[in-house]
This record gives sequence, C-alpha cells and structure tokens, in this order.
Amino acid sequence: MSRLKIATIPLAAMFLFFFAASGMASADTSYDTDERRFLELINEYRAQNGAGPLVLSDDLTVASEHHNEDMAEYNFFAHDTVGSSRYPAGSEPWGRMAAEGYDHNTFKGENLAVGYDTVEEVFQAWKDSPSHNTAMLDPNYKVVGVSRMQISGSTFEWYWTTDFGGFVDASARTAEDEPEDPPAPEPPTPPEPRNLLENSGFVDQEAGWEQWAMDGAMLILKGEFARLGGYDDGVDELRQEVRITDGARLSYSVKVTTEESAPFGDRMTVRLTDEDRTEATVLKRYTGEDAGEWRRETIDLSEYAGETGYLSFAAGTDEDGLTNFYLDNVRLVG
Repeated sequence: MSRLKIATIPLAAMFLFFFAASGMASADTSYDTDERRFLELINEYRAQNGAGPLVLSDDLTVASEHHNEDMAEYNFFAHDTVGSSRYPAGSEPWGRMAAEGYDHNTFKGENLAVGYDTVEEVFQAWKDSPSHNTAMLDPNYKVVGVSRMQISGSTFEWYWTTDFGGFVDASARTAEDEPEDPPAPEPPTPPEPRNLLENSGFVDQEAGWEQWAMDGAMLILKGEFARLGGYDDGVDELRQEVRITDGARLSYSVKVTTEESAPFGDRMTVRLTDEDRTEATVLKRYTGEDAGEWRRETIDLSEYAGETGYLSFAAGTDEDGLTNFYLDNVRLVG
C-alpha cells in the first residue's frame, strides 16, 4: 500500500494507545537509525516537560518487533493479538512483554502506528494525540522498546510499536551498540495524587463507567476515547459513582466537532448528580460553539468535599446537524 493511500485513512484509525499497571532478549538486538532517533526525540521531549530520560530495553524491543511482524502477517491493527505463531490469540501487551522476559510488576504501556515511514512523522502524530502524548511523557516510565518495520506486501507496509516499562531491567542499555550497565536507581519520588476514577483512559469498554445511549450504541471506544452525540434527537450519558475528597480536582481532555451553525442546540454538560438524577450541579457546558481541537480542562471540586454521588457527562442532540463530543483521560484526584 502506498504512502498516498495510507494518508487517506483518518489519523485516529492509524494509531492506538494502551496503558496498564501491572531479560529474555536476544543478544544481537539492534536498532536502525530512525529507532535510535526516536529515543533522542522522546528524551528531548521528556526533558522539556520535566520527565526523566528513557533507556532502551531489549526485552521490550523484542516484544515490539514480534507484534509488528504479527500485525503485518495476520493483517490486523490492535493492541490485542489477533493471530501469531508466538503468542496466544487475545494476548495483551503486558502478556507479550512477559513472554519476552519483561515480567516485572510495574507500569507498562504501548503506542502503535502504521503507515508512517519516518520517525518525524510518527513522533508528531503521537504528540498530536492526547493519549499517546500522555504515554510518551509519563514520568513512571524508565525504559522503552522501539520497533520500526517495513514489510513489503502487507496492508500498511510500515509498522511502529513502542512498549514502555517502569522498571530498568537487565536488558536495558543506551542507544550504543554494546549493552551498558543500567543507570543507578533514581531516588524515590513523592506518590502521585490518587486517581479516584476507574478506567480513566477508557482502556476497557465496560469497566468503571455506566453508559447509556438512546440509540443503544457503546459510548466507550476501547483503548481510544468516549464519544457522545453524533446522531439526531439523541440522549447519551456516561457516569461513575464518586466520593469527593478534600482538594479534589477533575481534569479531562475534550474535543467537539459539529455540523451545526448558531444557534447551537446540541450540548453536553459535565455535572454531579444523585443516583436518580433528581438533583444535579452543572460544572461545565459544551455546545458546537466550542468546536475545535483537543484541549485539557480542569475543575476544582474542593467545595463539594465529603459528598457522594455521580460524575456525569450527559449529551442531548436535536435535528439541526450532528455534533460529536469526545472525552479522554478523565481523572479525579484528591
């Protein structure tokens, strides 16, 4: 498939992100110029944003290489293995990592991309996606496996997998040809504020959130984001039971696209409600007037400390043009 044809595929269909908390690599694991350049780019980017550098993990790289080969040979593009001569069908990223020797109980993640033949293109695409950008800047990660493959005759030709880990394993090294000793452990950092929400990144299609749509559709797109609206005369709601703690802050990424023109009838409200929705406090409203690129919102909920109820994202649409409301990385910390 040519680059030109690949470029016609929507960007959201060309890369995915997966996150979870949870060596056996060949001694001749090697890295090409673009794979080494990726390590330089991501470490420069992390330094600009206050995150520590990553070192290469050969164990994670082998898992990345094998997943690229499987996606090409068995013609799929997903985090979960569809077909493989090495891993059982349905294997998740951390299962493949463990099979290659990276079986440590630590933070793990994965970014995928297809159709990009240069490191600059794929790096920019991941920066432009909130989920993938979050993975690249996650301070919990210490090592990365990088695989870029060109497989002629496959659907996308070019395949990228980067696997991240929070433990510096025995196979870790710098970008030099010869393995080096792992860096000395960094001093412990204060724990991150506890996230009070389950399935914040919509990794699972059903966990944590109650979802209801008038047209019966699933609002959570597994491993990507949640989408409300997008059809006429609709009512959608995504909600999760919460207890608000002292100093609680709600943050989320939101994007609005619309075919409507003013006055805008389609809307989404962010609110706190009781179980029966008889009482509601509106925290934020969105309409087609807010259409644009992804942006990050933060709301101080400290005035509601001690209250128990539901965090709700509710959308209602009319017949005057379609509006989509997208959500990702919803966090409630306190």
